[in-house]
Amino acid sequence: MRNVFAYIAAASVVSVSAPVAVESSELKLFQRLAVFHDQLLSSDDKRTNPKGLSGMILRAKEGSVERRVKYAKSLTFAELLEKAGSREEQEFLYSELCSSLKEIAPKFQFYSFLCPKTGKVWISKTKEVQNPYLVDERETGKLIG
Repeated sequence: MRNVFAYIAAASVVSVSAPVAVESSELKLFQRLAVFHDQLLSSDDKRTNPKGLSGMILRAKEGSVERRVKYAKSLTFAELLEKAGSREEQEFLYSELCSSLKEIAPKFQFYSFLCPKTGKVWISKTKEVQNPYLVDERETGKLIG
């Protein structure tokens, strides 16, 4: 009888945390992309801070079996983006990263845009055009998804 009480007491102390939902980790990824987009907008020619993107993509990839391949491609771009040495490299890799994620973005109410002059893609949390690639033409861009 004593063993039963000890078992019940031990079981009540142990808490089990629910696993993070796949959608939650994916949403956090898109929110982080929005922060990076804002950083690009506010620093015209300076390198910005993409730290943490690859970890977020890795968590989203692990949780989403149906999008595992898409996230694997995105992970490569994010890892390279975190190591990029110049603003030009960052813009190119950010565009490639956004291009690889543009089909998933609408699920989380994020929007994809295309810069008609550079051909680069970006993801935004609003439908307002805020082009991070053209300093003098922030309103230039086309909604693509």
